[in-house]
Amino acid sequence: MTDMLGHNLIGLIVKNAAEMPDEVAIREKRFGVWSPLTWEQFQEKVQRFALGLMTLGFGPDQMLAIIGDNKPEWIIAEFGSMAAGGLPTGAYPDSLPEEMEYLISYAEAGFLVLRDQEQADKIITIWEGIKNTVQKVIVWDSRGMSHYYQEYPFMMRFEEVLEIGAREEASGKKDYLKKRAEEIDPSSPAIMLTTSGTTAKPKLSILSHENLIFASESYGQVVRMNKGDELLSAAPLSWIGEQLYNVTRFLTVGAHYNFPEETETLRKDLLELQPYYFGGTPVVWELIISTIQAAMDNADFFKRYCYHWAIKSVMKKTEAELAGERPGVWSRMIHPLADFLVIRPLKNKVGLGRVRMAITGGGAISPEVFKYFKALGLDLRQVFGQSECAGIATTHREGDVRPETVGVAIPGVEVKLSEEGEILVRGKNTHVGYYKNDKATRESSTEDGFLWTGDAGYFGEDGHLYVFDRAKDVMTLQDGTRFAPLDIETRLKFSPYIHEAMVIGTGRSSVTAIISIDLENVGNWAKKRGLSYTTIQDLAQRREVYELIRNEIAKICKRFPDNIRIRRFAILLKALHPDDGELTRTRKVRRAFVNERYQALIEDLYRTTDRHDLDIEIRYEDGRISTFKGVVAIEEISE
Repeated sequence: MTDMLGHNLIGLIVKNAAEMPDEVAIREKRFGVWSPLTWEQFQEKVQRFALGLMTLGFGPDQMLAIIGDNKPEWIIAEFGSMAAGGLPTGAYPDSLPEEMEYLISYAEAGFLVLRDQEQADKIITIWEGIKNTVQKVIVWDSRGMSHYYQEYPFMMRFEEVLEIGAREEASGKKDYLKKRAEEIDPSSPAIMLTTSGTTAKPKLSILSHENLIFASESYGQVVRMNKGDELLSAAPLSWIGEQLYNVTRFLTVGAHYNFPEETETLRKDLLELQPYYFGGTPVVWELIISTIQAAMDNADFFKRYCYHWAIKSVMKKTEAELAGERPGVWSRMIHPLADFLVIRPLKNKVGLGRVRMAITGGGAISPEVFKYFKALGLDLRQVFGQSECAGIATTHREGDVRPETVGVAIPGVEVKLSEEGEILVRGKNTHVGYYKNDKATRESSTEDGFLWTGDAGYFGEDGHLYVFDRAKDVMTLQDGTRFAPLDIETRLKFSPYIHEAMVIGTGRSSVTAIISIDLENVGNWAKKRGLSYTTIQDLAQRREVYELIRNEIAKICKRFPDNIRIRRFAILLKALHPDDGELTRTRKVRRAFVNERYQALIEDLYRTTDRHDLDIEIRYEDGRISTFKGVVAIEEISE
């Protein structure tokens, strides 16, 4: 019977609780201490939450939306609603109130689970728009909220739901979760996750138990994970990457799933935990590099010298190995010394000392970023996937890792190209469909069951899949030259001084770019040179900063053909931000929106003017809107 339980996510919880009841399932950092939860305790909480929900009126096929930072309560609510016959979904914790209203209304969520007062206040501001849909709002961190429960009868504490469930459990439903697990059809919906939403409002992709378990086990044939391995919850739980690589893998292998104290303490908690596996979007890897480079900028001369010597030494060996060549004798000799003196202590210092395997996915990563972490000795591999194919279709195999590719198809999955070069995927990992959108569901697949991914790519002679960009984002210059802006952008972001970049060129005579600087690294650079500034707006427009960024762009673009090198650029007075609609919540540029928002600036990039008067509206997380004005310099990049 335990083998049968492994066919659905609830069954995996029951199976693990039966086989290792007293072993640690989850740890949460609270008040500086890692607090454990055993498999038996985890199963009990999921069961009680499910029973509590049902007693409150949550029934089969109802929707539950979870909004908050990564915490054990997030997945208890997720699996509890699943066990109650419902369908969970999640919103990013930094979502604006109207984004939450859109998701709640679209998903028809009758129950909400929130983290704290911050999220509760957002719900209160949109209550008039959702009150006919939402029955209960459940909060797991009630600090400062005692008066809320008297003022708003629809709100209740998370603990109350567990207490109601405990009473139901005591009245003869002690084996509810096991019985429910035995009834769940693996092909039935398990969770709904938002799509990236780079071009429009996100859709909700429905994934089945089979989708997630198949993807996890297929990936497990390529990258082995062991029972008891340490995982750290770093990416948002509303993202498919976290749901597949941590949540589902945690269940399928019986790993330890660890939650940081706060999002802001993630770096410190990563350092303490030293997980065995670590993954994230390219933004996460770029942030780690920026942290290292900022620390080196502030280090003394001796430490900086040792760091640059070691990185140069190990990078030379890594580049040779990735090119399929044998490193030189000197590189092989010096590598152990560089590793012992600098590289190993550096990995420990950023929390990656015990990482056996690392992944990057959810977007294109710069080959330079990839090579950097390979040089540090991390077994870093790229994956290609999206919500609609349970987060994975291809990845690198051991001993066959190439920075410019996303590897080959995982076992049991077929990947091919359409006549137009769009990547197509077929397998048990492809989703059930889009919620309340039959038209989009029909259009998302070919007649023979291949999923249209929307990404353009090609297969190399090595059999690896090379991804250009989103098919609709590939640009064509006036002279007919086609190029992938994402390739240029990801390489630009390897610079520690460039936080975000958007390349322009469609129908134009040349390529230009809008740049957003990395405030911390550029700020440190400026301070070391005695350059005073007050705000990012002030810093971004300094002549010295323009010279710095110009040199970075020129250096990076040397590798590109002459006709697609960036000719002119402007540095924004602010960072591109999700609250302003410029980025998705997973930090991908919403290209069409940014093009429209900065249309006047883009036109000036193609004129002879050397300045632009910027005048835009900006949004704050609390919903306030204000006007943002300033002069943006436009500069040439010489040959």
